[in-house]
Amino acid sequence: MARKVNTKLQKKTILLVVEGATEQKYFSQLRNYERLQGINITPKLPKNSSPIHIMNEAIKNFDKNSYDSVWCVFDRDVCKDNLPKDFESVYQKATKKGIRFAESLPCFEVWFLLHYMIPNRHYETCKDVEIQLCKKIKGYCKESKWLERSQIYKILKEYQPKAIKNAKRVEQNNNDSETFNATFTNVHKLIEYTLGNSSL
Repeated sequence: MARKVNTKLQKKTILLVVEGATEQKYFSQLRNYERLQGINITPKLPKNSSPIHIMNEAIKNFDKNSYDSVWCVFDRDVCKDNLPKDFESVYQKATKKGIRFAESLPCFEVWFLLHYMIPNRHYETCKDVEIQLCKKIKGYCKESKWLERSQIYKILKEYQPKAIKNAKRVEQNNNDSETFNATFTNVHKLIEYTLGNSSL
């Protein structure tokens, strides 16, 4: 008997507009590793990686193309103290269109770290996160060649359920304390949606 195919998943298309090479490599590897039939994940690396540019790129592609879901993936460190001009207005415009956000503070590597632990302090910079991450992943490096060679998604895959659980706990702790500038990421929402574990 032929195996039934989930037609809903086959029709789902996702556009990701990402900030940098780390995110691009990770999500490209996710797509290939998971063999997501019918799910078109398109990490699109803009020339300008500012959050404003990323959101405008997402809006432009949202209007021009047909996707079930469009996500902006960027770091909040540049927005922590002084928001870029027009950030809030563009953010609201994107939100009203239904564009979703996978954000991290200070950087995307927080998502990697959550595969191993809940941050035990606030990390001011991405370098701080990387130092901690190197204790968990030997030789970790943000360079594209290392990310490609090491297959970072494959390294982290077995710890993914733990990362999602940890991310939700950090999110809840931050909500309870109403502390926006704490270390956090909500990349888990994108992961769950992409893998079909959440319809959002």
